[in-house]
Amino acid sequence: MTFAGYVLRHLRARPLRATLTAGAFAFSIGLLGFLMLLSSALRKEWSPHMAQRMIVTAKSSFFDKLPMSYMAKIEATPGVDTVVPFDFVVGFHRDARPENQVPIQSAPPEPMLRVYMEAAVPAEQAKAWIEDPTGALVGPLLAEKLGWKVGDRIVLKAPVPGGVVETTIRAVMGYRLDAGLYLHRRYFSQLTADEGRTNMFWVLAKSRGDVDRVTAALSRALENVPVPVLAMTERQWQLQFLEMLGNVNALLGSVGVATGFALLLITANSLAMSARERRNESAVLRVLGFPRGAIAGFLLGEALVYGLAGALFGSAVMWAFARGIGAALDKTQYAGMGQLLVPDAPALLFAAAASLLLALLAGLVPALNLARRSAVELLREAG
Repeated sequence: MTFAGYVLRHLRARPLRATLTAGAFAFSIGLLGFLMLLSSALRKEWSPHMAQRMIVTAKSSFFDKLPMSYMAKIEATPGVDTVVPFDFVVGFHRDARPENQVPIQSAPPEPMLRVYMEAAVPAEQAKAWIEDPTGALVGPLLAEKLGWKVGDRIVLKAPVPGGVVETTIRAVMGYRLDAGLYLHRRYFSQLTADEGRTNMFWVLAKSRGDVDRVTAALSRALENVPVPVLAMTERQWQLQFLEMLGNVNALLGSVGVATGFALLLITANSLAMSARERRNESAVLRVLGFPRGAIAGFLLGEALVYGLAGALFGSAVMWAFARGIGAALDKTQYAGMGQLLVPDAPALLFAAAASLLLALLAGLVPALNLARRSAVELLREAG
């Protein structure tokens, strides 16, 4: 009988235990791989144009406003292509339930479409939005969720004087991941009675190579001003926004460690049971001249089978997790995250490596414990 045949014979002898252990291994490895995939997605750029844009906000708080007078200084900075003052509030459609929440944003329409290159607004709709001073541009996720279409007149509850924002849908973006509503800045400023300030400036650099230089120049130029600013890349701003949810990466890491440790204990217990059951056979093999290494190798071979099962079926479980979570996020403001949850080569390699490593670690102690005993000890313990 070959080495592989001997290992598989033992696994077939206890089919229920082998199946449950392999299933637990595959599920846990799939979860570990998905956590790694999610952590990686948090660090990825949601848009191919993010690397060419910057955000300028107040250093004191994300919600403090900046004077509009800063715009001229930003535009005069070498390497800057377009600057857009950008404001936002949270409104509600019909009632204040969370599912009816509407992110209301404002910017000058033509400069915004230059900066927001991925918006992909149909030309005739973009023209209609630009020409209607009270019109709105909406993201497709928001339009689908609330059943809006071009030409609809809508009224939103918002924290502005009068309590409402009235607008007409003039355009829907082609960019699949947007879930916001955009108004003309002039109209929004009239509603809020705050024309001299803005929440942030959205800056487009002339090239990706200019971004770091422009960010550093803006930080220096607007350091000793009445409202100090924080200039950062759009990528950095995205990470800062995610940090408001807490240390997500630490949470994912702790869940992963707990999952791996639990898997290690479960598999080690299953292999320890297998080692106890094969004491008679191991004693006979020792009498026939098999070395201690071969005795340990047979049990490690069983552990390796679990590791290979985890690497193979765990990848399928990870893919199922990614598809399920991605579908759940697809209709939310986190749809961009869902689109990034695609198992790639690093995630698959991580899952395979973790599976094999955990399997061998789980089998190491039972295998060494079995191999160090003499044939007499094994027979006495078996009897």
